[in-house]
Amino acid sequence: MKVQFKNKLEERLVKTTLKIQHLLIYRIIQRTLLLIFPFALFGSFIKIIQTVVIGREGFLTDIFPNLNNDFVYRQIDNITNGLYNMSLGWVSVIAIFGAAKYTAKYYNRDDQIAGLVGISSYLIADYSYSKVQPISFHPGMLGMRGLLFAIVLGMFIGWLFKKFSRPAPKLQSNQVPTSVLERAFISWKPLILSLIIAMIFSTFINVTYYSEAPGNFINSLATEYTSHNDWTQLLKTLLFSLYTIIMSFLGWSGTYSALGVEKMDVLSTVNLNYALEKHTAWNAPNPFTSASLYHGFATYGGTGCVLGLIIAILIVARDKDFQTVARWAMVPSIFNISSGVMTGIPVLFNVIFLIPFILAPLANMLMAALAITLHLMPPSVYPVPIGTPGPLIAFIATNGSWQALGFSVLAIVISTCIYIPFVKMAVKVKILDNLGLEEGEA
Repeated sequence: MKVQFKNKLEERLVKTTLKIQHLLIYRIIQRTLLLIFPFALFGSFIKIIQTVVIGREGFLTDIFPNLNNDFVYRQIDNITNGLYNMSLGWVSVIAIFGAAKYTAKYYNRDDQIAGLVGISSYLIADYSYSKVQPISFHPGMLGMRGLLFAIVLGMFIGWLFKKFSRPAPKLQSNQVPTSVLERAFISWKPLILSLIIAMIFSTFINVTYYSEAPGNFINSLATEYTSHNDWTQLLKTLLFSLYTIIMSFLGWSGTYSALGVEKMDVLSTVNLNYALEKHTAWNAPNPFTSASLYHGFATYGGTGCVLGLIIAILIVARDKDFQTVARWAMVPSIFNISSGVMTGIPVLFNVIFLIPFILAPLANMLMAALAITLHLMPPSVYPVPIGTPGPLIAFIATNGSWQALGFSVLAIVISTCIYIPFVKMAVKVKILDNLGLEEGEA
């Protein structure tokens, strides 16, 4: 289909994206993300109930304390925990099924068995060696945090099927479908290799997990390293924010959390003590902490300020799929839960959205830093409830500063303006090469 480009830069970006999109690895990743979208979207609504409505430190619980009836809380909490664990909480298990399936299918191997082997391998790799709970897993790797590992391992398992099994007869033309038993014998070599490799990964993961090795060094730098120089504070916050944004774009975990403020660092504690003593957030001694910049202005809709992306889609996108995803993901994104839009557009690993995904939060943080420097608004110093809507975080964390609320609205406008041209390019890429139709055509 013929599309028109507004300028050479847009044409170059779209054509570069199309070239990357034709890579096998990229196509498998994008199709896998589309596969897990309904589970991620459903889980995001359950997460709202868990954290915002009935959470002990949730946003609505703080506003309406009578909602937190012990008996009702326990019943709803048990139900939502089960629903969350089997949807968004286990989304990486679904992802490895899709990655292994699509890879094996591309090489004309048994995709169903490859997907099932992927699930078994991932559960073995994530298995927790515990005498207290005989059957348990590391929950962090089962959710969105483990997407990158799941997709890479799934593609590797699909490749093992290519190398160590022959083409599946049922996938070849003019072939009589074989029995399940025969298909199992065709795939026994990659099956055994996959499970052995999974056991090796399991040993490594358990050793590093119990020693708290993953991310410990970086997280300790983010929370324990302090400097009384304002510009050093700003640089530190920007660097760790950038690391968090990039890792989130790649389906991994970063230093900061989009849903709630992590462990309070020394500088934030000093700010809070100052505010409690002086009864004001103005002139706090450490203006550029993660609370005042990243959490206050860079997490609207989740990591990457994807609330701006959703608004941009609703304004300029005429694509039916984009509009549907944006409308469904709007409510979770208000509470900074972005899993729906991250997998439904998808944004994860999507090269067309890499620039705005990084640029929007950084621009908002720099705008906030400038406003704080010019004393146009106070820094965020007070703790906020988990699941507080993004635009209200700075307002609440400054004890009701209307200046902070005004700059929060400005941050949404900035994010939306940054995303709009890339949304238009993403629609053109989808017209030229719609990955969502590929599975049906096959």
